[in-house]
Amino acid sequence: MNASRPVITPAQAPHLKRVRELGPRRIPFSSGHQLGFDPGGTLLLAKGRGEAPLRWWDVGSPSDAPLGTFEAPPSAAPAVLTGEERVVCVGPANLSPAGLWRPRLLALSARDGALLGEEHVQHAVTTLARSRGGEHLLVVPDGGAPFIWDVKSWRLACELGGLDIDVSVTACALSPEGRFAAVTAIPHDGQQGNLWLWETTPGARPWRLSIDASPAWSVAFHPTEPLLAVGGLTEDVVVVHVGERRIVRTLSGFRGYACNLDFNPEGTLLAASHDGRGFSVHRFDTGAELFRTGDDNDIQTSDVLFSPDGRLLAWGQGDGTVGLWGVDSR
Repeated sequence: MNASRPVITPAQAPHLKRVRELGPRRIPFSSGHQLGFDPGGTLLLAKGRGEAPLRWWDVGSPSDAPLGTFEAPPSAAPAVLTGEERVVCVGPANLSPAGLWRPRLLALSARDGALLGEEHVQHAVTTLARSRGGEHLLVVPDGGAPFIWDVKSWRLACELGGLDIDVSVTACALSPEGRFAAVTAIPHDGQQGNLWLWETTPGARPWRLSIDASPAWSVAFHPTEPLLAVGGLTEDVVVVHVGERRIVRTLSGFRGYACNLDFNPEGTLLAASHDGRGFSVHRFDTGAELFRTGDDNDIQTSDVLFSPDGRLLAWGQGDGTVGLWGVDSR
């Protein structure tokens, strides 16, 4: 299905159309979706905020019904799809002597939901991010030090230095080559600085930068350049040079706030979903808006994501379905 569609480019982006809906609907449903493609772009996962289950679909299948579901506990922590058709999510404590009351990091088979691995963690997990190839996860616990998890061997790869002040973490990301980890957060003591950046080496201490977006809600690494984009409670997106550790420019015109950011594979387009109602697609070089759409549900916020091949955009809709946008090849 995907291969027959054109890659979404700046020239093609103004002509996007919704080409598919993945269901079923969940009504009432107003809390949004956290979304994720697997590295190959075959599977798409959605975690509804609140009590909605994890669902994932085979986007190459003609069926719009989920390939699998998992009744995860209510949690703000997202699940991710990694390589080898694995779903990694946060599960509840199982009250075993080894785990006591600690939550678990779970690996499930995307084909049949079977448990492939589990690991008790010391703290509740706030958010997760996957490396581009799906081999590693950045895991950010509530109150503990972030760490890198090796998915294939199912063991700790390295633990990073902890955040140096009390914060509420809002988002995290791993750079494409896995060298850097980034976190946006809200400091509880009102201090300046809401972006933290680490090199992914054991014990690495974070570098902190103040972004004029309070709170900062989203961070995304550029796929080919040493840059990252940060969005939040502002209609601007800040671009940071990772190597030079400084703000290099600000992109304006992100109406409705830039809550969730994602680059296309070439890095020429930046998608942003908003604080309710919809998403937009922008040129990354200028910030110019090329496309905007949405629905009538103004109290939900969903991720918007490019597929790994750059041919589709996914956005969680207000009725609980996931819409796919692309360039009509007919």
